[in-house]
Amino acid sequence: MIDHGLDLTPLGDRAWLARFPSNGHAASWAEAVRGRSWSGVVDVVAAYHSVAIYVDPTVIDPEDVEPLLRSLSTDEMSQRIGRMFRVPVHYKGDDLVEISNRIGLSIDEIIDVHAGNEYSVQAIGFLPGFPYLGELAEPLAGLPRRETPRTSVPAGSVAIAGRQTCIYPEASPGGWHLIGQTPLILADLAGGYLPMATGDRVRFEPIDCRRFEELRGCRIGEF
Repeated sequence: MIDHGLDLTPLGDRAWLARFPSNGHAASWAEAVRGRSWSGVVDVVAAYHSVAIYVDPTVIDPEDVEPLLRSLSTDEMSQRIGRMFRVPVHYKGDDLVEISNRIGLSIDEIIDVHAGNEYSVQAIGFLPGFPYLGELAEPLAGLPRRETPRTSVPAGSVAIAGRQTCIYPEASPGGWHLIGQTPLILADLAGGYLPMATGDRVRFEPIDCRRFEELRGCRIGEF
């Protein structure tokens, strides 16, 4: 069956971009593409209601990939219900007081709003295992990134900006507003552990210093 209704457009000269109504549909379709293991398809990346399919033109003509992709009927795929991850957070971020002053909520109210929402993984990027999570509930949503990014943000930092929240899997520069830190390891490249994927879900759980130390070094999804 050829799906002529698939929203599929070229992405440069060696990739295709497919668009979908939701992250769940995109993730399901991406899994289906990966499952076919077509020769010459070197990467499949789902993010923000879309999937990019990268090909090696020395193995297959990119034009020949289009009918293969359209052979996957979107009508036959149910929306992927992603894995749920519980992420413990010690809400002690350096920017909590500034955020409180800007939006008029107490620190406890900020924590309640942030931890009281369920988020979906909209994309993985910037760093291996770095999840972009949406959507932030009002009134936390809408803060622009910091005017001066930090040169180093600690691994496990939980932060917000715009309509999203995120978790830094390793120490790196960053311009998001820091609200807390998780003791969990999000990604282990050496061990091939990258558990989070687009379409997965996340809930944050406030913890204290003692629990933070108890969980330090545990891998997300395995504690």
